[in-house]
Amino acid sequence: PGYDHVNQVISDLGAVGSPAKDFMNLSGFMLFGIFIIAFSIGVYATRGNSFMGKIISVLFAVAGIGIFLVGIFPSDPPCMQGPRFCPPPTFIGEIHSVASFAPYFFFFPAFILLIIDVNLLRKEESMKYYFIPAAVLGLITAYFAFSWADYHSPTFQGLTQRIAIGTPFLLLMYTSVKLYR
Repeated sequence: PGYDHVNQVISDLGAVGSPAKDFMNLSGFMLFGIFIIAFSIGVYATRGNSFMGKIISVLFAVAGIGIFLVGIFPSDPPCMQGPRFCPPPTFIGEIHSVASFAPYFFFFPAFILLIIDVNLLRKEESMKYYFIPAAVLGLITAYFAFSWADYHSPTFQGLTQRIAIGTPFLLLMYTSVKLYR
């Protein structure tokens, strides 16, 4: 009740004091992190015979660990009064913040290396045009991730975060289908 999907970030649902904290942190963040780690195992199974494939799978695994940690370390309660009136972040809240941005630092290179691996090194016919959706979704993710990270404009922060989070996961699903074939 009272949660604004457009202007509030997803972490507010798992924040300290939220009635949905346990559900969100367990099934929203931790379980999703486990699924991404499972995806990385699948990438390793299909690409792990090369050094590049091993790097790609490790990058995806670390991104999944980051998302898992978001659920382990809940965010501080939301403060709508603005930075001047809010208490300083707790140590756990700071870990949560780092963990919530960390996946982007691992997803981007993982997808870029995957594009290089399937198109330049292996020249796989089934992945011939993979770079097109990867580039489009990557640019959308980058734009909205930087917009979401702009703490000076909280308007639409929830919406921009959802787009920034949703687009790499669309790419994960597309990649799963393409690698499975």
